[in-house]
Amino acid sequence: MAPLVLLKSLERGDAVVAKRAGWRERVTARLRANRLDNELARGAAPTRVALALRAQDLGERRIRERLGRSVLRILDDARTGRPRSTVRLSIQRSEVLAAARELDRIAETLLTPGPVAASGVAQVRLLLINGAGPLYTRDGPAGLRPAAARALDALDPVFRW
Repeated sequence: MAPLVLLKSLERGDAVVAKRAGWRERVTARLRANRLDNELARGAAPTRVALALRAQDLGERRIRERLGRSVLRILDDARTGRPRSTVRLSIQRSEVLAAARELDRIAETLLTPGPVAASGVAQVRLLLINGAGPLYTRDGPAGLRPAAARALDALDPVFRW
């Protein structure tokens, strides 16, 4: 049976409607994960089935734990001064250390059971995978600490749409 998702109704104002997700929407949610994460990170309400499926995926324990452990690994690399792997991109150690408090709280939030907002999880994921972002380069317009603080704030499961 196809999973049931909750969507914000475009026709009925703030109403929430339930729809079944077909195979096409499930494939779309997987193949367009990065694009959907960008929408969610900007605070988009799940008005489409694929976007709602992606939001549900981001709230799953396995995704949250993987992201939380990645944040802890990055903090450990920065604190010890040596990366665990030479395959990964080099982190901006000084930026990570400056944002350590926020990153610790992000990891704790992701690794602790309980609700989190998909917007925040998407922001954390994008911080980790964006090789041109503040975690890996100083050329970005903003530093890692403000980005981590925004992601931490966005993890709060407040009804945002």
